[in-house]
Amino acid sequence: MNLSPIPLKPDPAAMFAAHRRSFVAACAALALASKNHERPDKVLARAFPDDAVAGRILKAAQSPTTSESFGWMQTATVLPMLAPAAASARLLSLATPVDLAGVTSIGMPYIGASGVPPVPFIGEGKPMPIVDLTASSIRIGPVKKLLIGSTLTNEVQNGSAGTAATIIGNALATSAQQSMDNLLFSASAATDDAPAGILNGIAAIPSTGEAGLDGIANDLAQIAESIAAVGISAENMIIATTPSLATKLRVLVSAKFDNIVLSSPSIPAGEVIGIAAGGLMSGYDGSVTIETSDEMTPHMEDTAPTDIVDGAPASPVKSIWQVDAMAVKVRGWCAWQVHPGSIAYLTGAAW
Repeated sequence: MNLSPIPLKPDPAAMFAAHRRSFVAACAALALASKNHERPDKVLARAFPDDAVAGRILKAAQSPTTSESFGWMQTATVLPMLAPAAASARLLSLATPVDLAGVTSIGMPYIGASGVPPVPFIGEGKPMPIVDLTASSIRIGPVKKLLIGSTLTNEVQNGSAGTAATIIGNALATSAQQSMDNLLFSASAATDDAPAGILNGIAAIPSTGEAGLDGIANDLAQIAESIAAVGISAENMIIATTPSLATKLRVLVSAKFDNIVLSSPSIPAGEVIGIAAGGLMSGYDGSVTIETSDEMTPHMEDTAPTDIVDGAPASPVKSIWQVDAMAVKVRGWCAWQVHPGSIAYLTGAAW
């Protein structure tokens, strides 16, 4: 009898989940080490003895620690790990990847058709129709600094290492989702500090205002038609909308409707966004830095923080040491850019 071994097929989702657990375990070890004045690698060996990957992340014995010595733990990998369920993280993971390591920006060529050719069958001796194509370029980059930070109370210190990992993982996920979703799905213009939101410069389409399946079909048809009108395929269009509208869409449409549907609480009520497959590009540069501290005084403001200096209106401020809390910060570098015409959105949907 020939007992051949059964080949094992790697599961990317399981690998991603394992890497995220290791990343969060490393953050927890850094936090516990800072609170207890120990070496992070000693805390990790005691709390997560079987996690070799987390040990590689903690190659430095103090905070901050960086991930630059091993390839997979780069910004492109870590940002989705922070908030794997966030619509922004999922959309950026579907974007066309661009390597921005060591460069300021990259010009990405694209071709837009200015007219549709006639039927490409011609008689003998007759001239061939030529489509008028225009080659243009969009520029992605430079990368912008992304900081995800959160403060945690002393439950991190008082609980087990597993509890600390859960609390820190949830805190980073919440902070990353709120920060990234708010910007990515906005119409904000690019600044010196941040890339533009994907809706910047795009005029909204008014919804038909219909409810139920008719409303879904007609509104999505408008979005698809707007994208297709500039010569871009809307066949595998990604849909991003509010949690309410996304739930109604999933419940009401046929199971054969297999377009990816993302939802985010950062998207305004009644807004539906369509993104053509391949219409979004994202690029990253360098490694991720993790820092923890229990001896800082942050400005507890998540919208418009200011410097804490004499006479500055930074309020409220809080001494992390005084209230026996912990601060965790993750730093990375990224950028994204939209292919012109590949995104359309409507407002006023009432499914």
